[in-house]
Amino acid sequence: MSDDKETVKKIKYCVHCGAKIANSETYCPNCGKLAAKLTKPQSIKPQSNSRICSKCGSIINSPILEQCPICNTKLEKVIKQPKIASEEKYQKKAGVIFTNKKFVSENKYSVKKDTWSVREGINVFSNSLMIYIFLRFLIIILIVSQSSSLDPNKPSMTTLLLQQIPIIIFGVYPIWYIYSKKHDFKKLGLFLIKNKIYITILISIVGASCLILIDFSSNFLIDFMYNIGINVYDVKTYIIEENQIIRDAGLIWIIPLIILLCLGTISTEIVYRGVLHNALKQYFDNKLTGRITIILSISLIYSGLLLFFTFPGGIYFFLINFLVFTVLGIIYEINGNLFNTIIASIIYDIIIILIIYFNITLFP
Repeated sequence: MSDDKETVKKIKYCVHCGAKIANSETYCPNCGKLAAKLTKPQSIKPQSNSRICSKCGSIINSPILEQCPICNTKLEKVIKQPKIASEEKYQKKAGVIFTNKKFVSENKYSVKKDTWSVREGINVFSNSLMIYIFLRFLIIILIVSQSSSLDPNKPSMTTLLLQQIPIIIFGVYPIWYIYSKKHDFKKLGLFLIKNKIYITILISIVGASCLILIDFSSNFLIDFMYNIGINVYDVKTYIIEENQIIRDAGLIWIIPLIILLCLGTISTEIVYRGVLHNALKQYFDNKLTGRITIILSISLIYSGLLLFFTFPGGIYFFLINFLVFTVLGIIYEINGNLFNTIIASIIYDIIIILIIYFNITLFP
């Protein structure tokens, strides 16, 4: 019996063809290739989730194989083991990538499922913006080609409704990106905690009230600009014409307009706040100065692009939209919940349209 055990110990297997080889042989008698000397299993420290073949003693580190590649013996199923503290510490440690004659942290290029990297966020924002620009000019061409009486720079119910289409589709790409990559939608800041829903609603109501105050105080800003001689565009006439179109339209037009405005609000917040704002958080520090820089930068980008692509009115619309987006940025920074700004903007849109439609005067 003891002789049989000694014989088993002296037998090994060729790593190339699997044939049995005596321990004293250097070359495989079957294929003629060099037989690698196998280290005793006891001297090898198995890695996490590794398995030892019950027949030949080979250590298998692959979690996919079901049979030993040496002797074809069926292997036990992989049992996931908890990570060792040293392994976790090693995995958390960021590496470096050599690029442009310097080493850069791999965190700059790494893609995570729950947070944006700066590079990833800017790419997604840029793609969304390109889609918006394309659709915006397509709508303008469509309006001009359909009727000479329609002017994209003059308000009408048709132009008001059509202008919402590019804004709505603006936020589709980030949603598709996260869905296709199987990332977490918390990456956009979309989350609700059941026992804190009332806080979100309260913040949204306060934010909407601030936006309404900014909207009604805009009349003072217009008068001030006129008094100091800044009148690049007849803003008063444009606003009066737009408000009159909304008042003259029936509910059959007002309801779709409100729905499209709300969808456009959600889309805008997803791109600017959920993508760009959260991506810039990875670049700036989390201190007060960093947060202020992000809020003002996003407001500047939004008001500048909106002025260029959508509205006439020169400096007036730039300042109003800058103030509105700054308030929304502050609301978002309270707890990083995108529902704060979405709900606040939706409340604001609905109230403003209803005030215009019913010709309600809050400030005589």
